[in-house]
Amino acid sequence: MGIDANVQKILMALLRRWKLLVIFALIGVMLGYFYTSHFTTLTYTSNVKFLAYAVDGNDDMGEINQPSSSNGKSSDYVRTSNTSKMNYAMKMLPTYVEVMNTNEFMTKVTNALNKKQNSNYSVSTIKNSMTIELVEDTAIFTIAVTTTNAELSYNIAQQLETSVPQMMKQTNSSLVHASVQDKAVKAASAGSLGYPKKCAIGAVIGIVVAAAYVVLRTLFDVRIKSSDELSDKYSIPVLGSIPNFNTSSPVKTQAKPSLADQQQEPLAQPQPSINEKGEDE
Repeated sequence: MGIDANVQKILMALLRRWKLLVIFALIGVMLGYFYTSHFTTLTYTSNVKFLAYAVDGNDDMGEINQPSSSNGKSSDYVRTSNTSKMNYAMKMLPTYVEVMNTNEFMTKVTNALNKKQNSNYSVSTIKNSMTIELVEDTAIFTIAVTTTNAELSYNIAQQLETSVPQMMKQTNSSLVHASVQDKAVKAASAGSLGYPKKCAIGAVIGIVVAAAYVVLRTLFDVRIKSSDELSDKYSIPVLGSIPNFNTSSPVKTQAKPSLADQQQEPLAQPQPSINEKGEDE
């Protein structure tokens, strides 16, 4: 049997078992809803948005040399255009993001936060709460802080408003700085638990499990169900087939009387024959 025939066989098996696929999809939806409602904790997010910008020009930022001035003094470095500065800041942003993910920077943020709040948070707690996202084709990046406590998320985001510009000012010879564009705001409510997304994932998993069961059962089923399959498998012609006779209504046969019934029946008495003259013979 060729590949196309196998694929066709699997597709037909899936179509015949569509009810099974639907049932498993519904089971997946219910499991996704149950998991979300019982095992997903509420989280609170505070965002802070920064703008990166270059503060001075050099060769890396596309500097061009200018001719000597009228007083005979030459200028080795000149300030680049705003466009060149922006391009340089955008080019350097991924590098600064990697610096923000280092343990050294996160330790500084954690120590400053613990000192300010008189707390004892670990470096891993602060680091795992942060998500840095670059805005495409811009020099803007956003840091989202997500924890199970609204106050903690807000405090970390506030600390980043101070720590991130300081770090960028001290890195790479202070060529790129950062300014806060949107300050952190304390979350008024918890984030969405994502019921639609998780229920959809559960439905997909259910369909995949049901389809895998149908496919495996079809592939490992060695029974021959038609004369075409027999011809394809053994490459011999089918000369004939035995019809399936219907034997659901057999002819009823009359049961013979038992010996006891025969003994209970009275024997018939012989009647005397009478001739025409009325005399007994």
